[in-house]
Amino acid sequence: MTADDWVAAVKSALLPIAQPSDAAPMARYMKNIAPFLGIRAPERRRAVLTAVKNLPVPAVEALSDVVLNLWAEPEREYQYAACDVLDHHASILPESFLTNPIHDLLTTKPWWDTVDLLGTAVVSPLTGRYPAAIELMWQWCRSGDRWLIRAAIQHQRGRRNHADIGVLTSMCSLHAADPEFFVAKAIGWAMRDASRWFPREVQWFVDHHPHLTPVARREAERGLARVG
Repeated sequence: MTADDWVAAVKSALLPIAQPSDAAPMARYMKNIAPFLGIRAPERRRAVLTAVKNLPVPAVEALSDVVLNLWAEPEREYQYAACDVLDHHASILPESFLTNPIHDLLTTKPWWDTVDLLGTAVVSPLTGRYPAAIELMWQWCRSGDRWLIRAAIQHQRGRRNHADIGVLTSMCSLHAADPEFFVAKAIGWAMRDASRWFPREVQWFVDHHPHLTPVARREAERGLARVG
């Protein structure tokens, strides 16, 4: 089964449930980064899963072609669908997938929506499975690209008390004073999540970074207030 067949299957699942009346408001909410079909997340995920669950498990190279082809489609739901497909097949992905194609997907038509979906579907599970991938996360963290930085800072989200708080605070320290909103928000969310299991370390981070951006500080302090 070719990548084009997969894309056709996804299109056949999504086009019948598109709501044109919702498309323009959804595009505006995402700052018109792309046009939309007008499909809400729960309906999209159900439709994509139904479309792909009975298809043969693709080889890794074929899966890469599938997601790249979906990413090339103009409407934003197809990029979301690519993330759904990756999430469905996360167990077969090798460490090298982070370099190719995930690096390019993070920086192609990027906005917080796709960056965070790729983080949940691929970056977090693969960095958890392959500890050596931390070197790549450091490369992203030092890259100067706001989306790679955001993905690196958030690569441990969802790990609860198994997070490496030392790595997390070190990555956040590199960008504590960065005024870039999406980087600051990533720091704040990462610290807010970590505060539930590592309140002392998060409090230390906040106290020892006087130039921490207000948005990052606010989110971190919300987390600390919740556990305090």
